Amino acid sequence: MTSYTSILLEIALPVLLMLGAERFAVYWFLRTPRQIDWVRAHSWLHPNAISRARYPMGAASVALLHMGYPRLCFLFFTFWMITDITDGDIARKCGLHTEKGESIDPFSDKLMYSPMLVYMVWLGWLSPVLVGLLLVFDIIGQTSRRFMKIKAANLFGKAKTFLLVVLLIVVGLEWIYGPLPLLGRAIQPLLGICASLAFCSTVFKLIPNYWYANILSLMNLVCGLAGCWVILAGHPPVYALGLVFLGQFLDLFDGRAAERWGSTPKGEIFDDVADGTSFGLTVGLIVIASFAQLWIGMVIGGLYIAATVYRLIRFVVEKRKQGVLGGVTTFSGMPSPAGALMAGTTCVLFPSDIFNGLIVILTALLMISRVPYLHFGRAILPKIPKVVRVLFLGAFLFLLALGVKRDHYTAPLLIAFTGAVAYLSSPFLRPRIEKPSIQ
Repeated sequence: MTSYTSILLEIALPVLLMLGAERFAVYWFLRTPRQIDWVRAHSWLHPNAISRARYPMGAASVALLHMGYPRLCFLFFTFWMITDITDGDIARKCGLHTEKGESIDPFSDKLMYSPMLVYMVWLGWLSPVLVGLLLVFDIIGQTSRRFMKIKAANLFGKAKTFLLVVLLIVVGLEWIYGPLPLLGRAIQPLLGICASLAFCSTVFKLIPNYWYANILSLMNLVCGLAGCWVILAGHPPVYALGLVFLGQFLDLFDGRAAERWGSTPKGEIFDDVADGTSFGLTVGLIVIASFAQLWIGMVIGGLYIAATVYRLIRFVVEKRKQGVLGGVTTFSGMPSPAGALMAGTTCVLFPSDIFNGLIVILTALLMISRVPYLHFGRAILPKIPKVVRVLFLGAFLFLLALGVKRDHYTAPLLIAFTGAVAYLSSPFLRPRIEKPSIQ
């Protein structure tokens, strides 16, 4: 307990103060056109200049650590990573975004964390294989920017950078304060996730843009098929639910990818097949496996699968009938990803057949109903402050990595269940809700 108190006072508090000061400065000094003009007039405040200033700071952080100043290294490294938020805000608010900056910014991030990763491998803290793979993917991805039209970091790259910072923070805390069982178990799982994200980031840079949406749908479909195999092979349903979670993350962005870069003629149908597999069939099998009596599980799970398939078909048919192109902000009936989250987490978390049956049936009825639900990715997520989103995602992924290490998933499951309940009840808590743009 003493170690965690020291972490709070010596590390967490100074970092929060630095982040708060940076957020206040950006808000205070970019409020008016006059202030924005002043920032534009000073080259040292240009986003590209701030990014270039980070180039040597990763090596400088390693030097501080090697000389025996771990706390100073920790705060120094954190300060310069916070500037990665600063230059992005300046670029947006001051209209200083450049094509060159799209390459400079991710390159500066790599120069920040790569020396630290190599040093930690040398000291035996991190797996040399995983770090080597991650750095190879980074080199390929950075090199590809020289001949690719789109040079900015994609979603996978941004998530990888954020989680690498979390990883280095965890390693740094163990370095300074000694073994911390709650944190230390998450180191290798986090590194594995980062290497996977580096691979995805590189692959998505090297394929045609109009295939992005289909590849996300394909990955969602693979998650669904793998989840079905997990259940049919007799493995714990929580592993299948984890694959459904991953499929939901992918599904959150395939529609946006199609809107931004286009898709193939059958892309929308392919997306529905993937959703039906992950959020319908896989979750239906989870429901069946959760009941003590197989026939009861098959009845309730079959009803859930039928409701999901009906929900997806109705959406496509009525969308085409109304001539709606692209995405929508409001659904009529609970969307299938939310239904999967509600039914899946309930059946994995709770041992009561009666409670689980009632929740699954309620979820199925809400999916085929005309109750209006806002699109989470388009209508709800953008209203949540970016800092809150980043902190929540980091905390959730950390708990998930810890759960993978300990093979105990209660904490992330409870968070997911709470989020599902909040979304399930959202239409009933709003006095007015936007009229559905599609049935």
